[in-house]
Amino acid sequence: MTRKSDDDDATMIGPEEPPSWSGKRKRDDQHHHHQRGKKERPDFARLAGKYDYFARHAMRTKKKNKSHEMDKVFIDFTSWQATHDLCRALLEEIGVKNWSIPKGHLVPGFTQRRNYCEWVESLLEKDGVQIEEENVRGVDVGTGASAIFALLFTSRHPKWDMFGTDITEEAVESARRNCLAAGASERCCKDEETTEQVVAAENNNTHSNCSSGRSRRWISIRDVAKKRSSGVTREEEEAEDAEEEEDQPILDLDLFEEERIDFTVCNPPFFNTMSESSQNPRTNFGGTTKENSYRGGESSFVRRMILESRQVALSLNSSKGEENQHRVRWFTTMVGAKATLKMAKKCLREMKETTKLRETAFVQGKTRRWGLAWSFL
Repeated sequence: MTRKSDDDDATMIGPEEPPSWSGKRKRDDQHHHHQRGKKERPDFARLAGKYDYFARHAMRTKKKNKSHEMDKVFIDFTSWQATHDLCRALLEEIGVKNWSIPKGHLVPGFTQRRNYCEWVESLLEKDGVQIEEENVRGVDVGTGASAIFALLFTSRHPKWDMFGTDITEEAVESARRNCLAAGASERCCKDEETTEQVVAAENNNTHSNCSSGRSRRWISIRDVAKKRSSGVTREEEEAEDAEEEEDQPILDLDLFEEERIDFTVCNPPFFNTMSESSQNPRTNFGGTTKENSYRGGESSFVRRMILESRQVALSLNSSKGEENQHRVRWFTTMVGAKATLKMAKKCLREMKETTKLRETAFVQGKTRRWGLAWSFL
């Protein structure tokens, strides 16, 4: 039986519109699933033999097969430090050294994030983008302390530029440190100058962001929180954040006006409350309140991001003219609940501006996530 191509599984959102002088495009809704990474597993034994900081977490047991016994190396996934050092080792494997995040922040699942990157690359390639040659520009929405997507994409594609946005000061500073430690350079931004100078000073092996030269890796981490009040305690600031969460944009709207962006990625907060996020006793990947939870949960976050993406597209259309309308090729997000995926697709299908809709499945061990991508181009 011949396997169908992705395009063979495409269906239309609404009636097909014939070509006309109006320039209207077909809207393409693709349901084909790709189960990525289902059998992939890091080689813990090899990593333990190569990195001392990971070896301290490695434990061995005997595993029998039909003919003989063999050693099986595993780690305690209920240990935050063990999951942190696993991610550090896997990043060092691709050339990202000295990566770390503050204790308790969210440790990204490396393989799952890498599979997400590969899916985004495939979306761009199907649009005719020469990903190995062109200067592609992406945004990680809610980059967190790890800056994982910015580091992965620029490691895989040195010519690419990445932006990372976040609303917490500690996450922004940690993300910048990780990018600078990886050899990234960044243009000076007036509103970020003080923090960037501190970060550069703490990394003796990196040059200042204001250097006239450019390193192989270009990443800009942007603090998109509303201007913080001075003279308030951390508790008061957290209370203000909770009250203003509904007014805080998810997308950096100014960034899309200022820069050409090809795609976005996002690992949204999956839970409504922090108590919901700590119900899996088998793992400990950490996560702060902002990283793990959002008022109304994942569904509210994703819905709001979709509505803001439409606002971005309409704004670019009206302000830049017909020639440059809808410059963002793909908005994408990871999704943790099937109900959220269903809601998001319904929301996008109801928007007349939506031209393409894609979904995929990321399966890693017993964990299943979905990827959703949409375009107004």
